[in-house]
Amino acid sequence: MGTILWAVPRRLLFLLAGILAVAGCSRSSTAVDDGNRRQVLHIGNKDEPADLDPQANEAASTSRILHTLFEGLVEYSEDGQDLVPGAAASWTVSADGRTYTFRLRDHLRWSNGAPLTADDFRDSFRRIVDPELGCENAGYAFPITGARDFLDGRSKDPATIGIRSDGPQVLVITLDHPAPYILKVLASDPFYPVYMPSLDASGGRHQRAGPWALPGALVSNGPFILAAWKPNVLVRVAHNPNFWDADRVRLKEVVFHPTDDEAGEERDFRAGQLHVTYRLPETKVAIYEAGHPGELRLIPIRRTNFVTFNATQPPFSDPRVRRAFSLAIDREKLVHAALGKLGTPAHAWVRPGTGGFYPTQRFPYDPAEAAQLLAEAGFPKGAGFPATELTLNGNTGVTLSVAEILQQMWAQNLGIQVTLRPLEFKVYLSVDREKQYQVVLEGFSYYPDPHDLLELGVGGDPNNDAGAADPAYDAAFYATDGIRDPGRRLQAFDAVEAINGEQVFYAPLYYSNQGILVSPSVRGWPDRGSGAINWRDIFLEP
Repeated sequence: MGTILWAVPRRLLFLLAGILAVAGCSRSSTAVDDGNRRQVLHIGNKDEPADLDPQANEAASTSRILHTLFEGLVEYSEDGQDLVPGAAASWTVSADGRTYTFRLRDHLRWSNGAPLTADDFRDSFRRIVDPELGCENAGYAFPITGARDFLDGRSKDPATIGIRSDGPQVLVITLDHPAPYILKVLASDPFYPVYMPSLDASGGRHQRAGPWALPGALVSNGPFILAAWKPNVLVRVAHNPNFWDADRVRLKEVVFHPTDDEAGEERDFRAGQLHVTYRLPETKVAIYEAGHPGELRLIPIRRTNFVTFNATQPPFSDPRVRRAFSLAIDREKLVHAALGKLGTPAHAWVRPGTGGFYPTQRFPYDPAEAAQLLAEAGFPKGAGFPATELTLNGNTGVTLSVAEILQQMWAQNLGIQVTLRPLEFKVYLSVDREKQYQVVLEGFSYYPDPHDLLELGVGGDPNNDAGAADPAYDAAFYATDGIRDPGRRLQAFDAVEAINGEQVFYAPLYYSNQGILVSPSVRGWPDRGSGAINWRDIFLEP
């Protein structure tokens, strides 16, 4: 009897062991596996968004989210050079280059089903120059007749701004002068339409973000709608059935995961938690080149990373000090040590080739001249130089490596000990906006025209973080607006670069070569450097 009772459990144990062995050999389902089955794309997206207000955004990582939710009049083609129809089916330009007439597509709708009209675009564009909003990219609208007068308070009537609707499907934009770059501007975040009834219900027309920009409330016009936002965890967008081309959008959802640790982001990719990363540690580039080249993208992009000096406060109000700090930077050594193939040393502010522009290189490494200028400014070998902080976004990855190398170079070549001041992203944006820093590590992504980046040095421009106020710079910059000949216009931009080369409000460090990882199951992901993603072309294939 005892033998029989013992034998049955023993057979059960063998059966259970076999089941466990089979289970142990099979791979458990990952977020990527599940996403492939359900057409849900998972993306590592660097920073937690400050908000999802198109007219208030300053972050490239947030732009990617906004591009799923909103569509402008025009969009970039995948190569980042040409423009293609977006919400506008077509447009015409007057012979004098000052009047742009856009015809909207038929039957455009907001995500809540309401008609989307030219009035919506008109009112949204006026919001860009609302003085109460404080849009940092308001300068994008300055070529538009009356836009700057309205922002500066010389006009209180929004009807004086050169944006009008001629019926529900026709939008007309009038410029003060020809601006060859204006279509590229119209493809950027500030020129996305926002649903004014939602903003007005919460007082949001004149304020940044607010309840209207949260899940359950945000009304948008892009291929997706905002489904969920869990701070520091995820932003999830879902298919928008009211998008005009909804049938071509094959993804059901896109989930953006904020990741402040680029090494952790790469581990999540290997673990099957992400289909796409926003970045890649420099130390992993060679590994993927050798072992998984199909998953690696190395993309030169229009983004300059630079040091901004607060020119409104001493000692950085002295151009000799700013120039000394720049001359003390060995850009080749910095890129080799911190970025490898993920960066290209920058000896001019605008990346060569941008819109056909090849600037003269004016930012050399010359520690001897740096020491001489610092002594002339009253700080020989750094003696008497006030305590100085370098403000940076975050405390990990490439950003920290670059900051530490700058810290070492300034100590070695100038005798100045600089303290690092890493900040959480939202705090960093606020400190940057309010100029509560001495030196700050920044980066700026720009449309394919030198005008965009060089505008940061114009006095009074909302994005002028340096507080630069140089009449010669302003005059040289604005002179480019009156030049119709493309070759002469590019030459004129070099004169603007030359002034920043002398004044050094901004000291370029390197141009970004974005390294990202893309799962083999992702189809349609662009390989070009524009950052333009046509979400209708992307799908997942298990």
